[in-house]
Amino acid sequence: MNENTKSEKDKLNGLYVLLVIVVLIWIASVFVIPYFLSDLDKRALLGDSFGTINSLFSGLAFAGIIYTILLQRKELALQRQELKETRLELERSANAQEKSERQQRRQSENLKITAKLNALSTLVSYYSNVETKTKNFDGAKYREAQNEQEKYIARIKELLNRKEGYND
Repeated sequence: MNENTKSEKDKLNGLYVLLVIVVLIWIASVFVIPYFLSDLDKRALLGDSFGTINSLFSGLAFAGIIYTILLQRKELALQRQELKETRLELERSANAQEKSERQQRRQSENLKITAKLNALSTLVSYYSNVETKTKNFDGAKYREAQNEQEKYIARIKELLNRKEGYND
């Protein structure tokens, strides 16, 4: 049996006991009072004597209200505790979400750099093929292809150096 169910049973048990006491007093007054009072004058006095019973029931009702207030107080304390725990859990969740967002940004940046490196690598390969094909036929195209290839290799080195600085 969990704690909440036990707490609910405790609350209801107190209420049931109070209800049983009130009903027993009421039943006893219905049978006992007429038995002792058979004369009409006495019965008139009986009507006046119900003022005391009314006071008793009013007192029991007041006790019931106090009991209800105490139960509400306990419930509010439990609710406050639960709200504190919920706030802490939400804070932890928000922190985890922020970390995840930072990681996704880093991953996005890495993907951009990887795409640039792939493009530059393709260009280097292209100019390497142009170099090979034009080496024997056209010296000017060979030098131009070689210059372009070196330019793209320098950009690759620059990107890699920047990436290494980014991780530090």
